[in-house]
Parts: sequence; structure tokens; C-alpha cells
Amino acid sequence: MAARVIRSFFQAIGIMHRGRVEEKLNTELARLLEAVEQHPEEKASGTLTLTVTVTKLGDRLDVKPKVEAKLPKDKDFGSATFWPLEGGLSIEHPSQSDMFTPRDANARREPA
Repeated sequence: MAARVIRSFFQAIGIMHRGRVEEKLNTELARLLEAVEQHPEEKASGTLTLTVTVTKLGDRLDVKPKVEAKLPKDKDFGSATFWPLEGGLSIEHPSQSDMFTPRDANARREPA
């Protein structure tokens, strides 16, 4: 009986580790598609990467797959502005603090 020769990349991936590589790719693809569809932004993307390392060891070849999914990132928070005040933080600019203090409404300046 002649040896079975594999010339198809997808056939090789399908039989590696008794189909677990293909199963992992399918699982990660489903997870990626779900994450992209559920992302709150109008535009989102992710990647599914299969890296195949082929190493010659004497008269044989070792083929090692690596599956990696990168899901879309959530939008980061923007910055908030504070000013240092008495060892803490203030949301009011120090030079504008007198603009927000209560004033006596009955006190009026008399015309000169």
C-alpha cells in the first residue's frame, strides 16, 4: 500500500491533532464574529491568526500550529480635567473660583 501524500493545506490542518486545530479555529472565528457584531461602535474589527511553524528534525518535519484571536477593543475613556487644590482635586479653575461664590444680592454699588 502506498503512503498517503497530503498536498492540501486545509486537509493537513483538518487532521492535525485529530481535528482539534480546525475545531479551535472554528470556535475562535465564532467568538470573533460575535464580538464584532456586538461591539457598540459603528466600526469594529478583530483578527484571527493561524501561524504554522515547520521545523526540520533530521528526516522528519514537525508542524506546529498556533491559533490566536484578537477581539475588537472597547473604546477608551476620554480624559477629565482637574486642578490641584489643597492636596486634592477641583473641577473649578483656581482663577475662576470667585465667579462661583455666592454674593449678596441686596448689596449694590451706589453711583458715584
